[in-house]
Amino acid sequence: MLAGTVVLVTRLGFGTTAPGDEGFGVEMLDKFLHTLESRQDRPAAICCYTEGVRAMADDSPVLLSLTMLEASGVEIVACGSCLEYYGLTDRLAVGRLGAMTDIVELMASAPKVITI
Repeated sequence: MLAGTVVLVTRLGFGTTAPGDEGFGVEMLDKFLHTLESRQDRPAAICCYTEGVRAMADDSPVLLSLTMLEASGVEIVACGSCLEYYGLTDRLAVGRLGAMTDIVELMASAPKVITI
């Protein structure tokens, strides 16, 4: 059951991949997000921090998946400090800019937190 769950995205990829196979990790992240979108019991929020904020940028290969999740009611939150660090603040294309306090509050109030 995913209702109320918060998913943490810490990089632009899913799982551990060997050097040179990063594209496969991105494809798997896209499949994971599309699978979440197809479920009736979607997570409450997806929070992106560290390199995970790259998933929310205007050139992200998983942008459509995140946009569809947001349209279905999933809250999408990016760590503002992380966006700033990677120079992506002006390129946020989905979700909202949040502070670490927002992410911690979402995690603390969730019945389940999944880190990918």
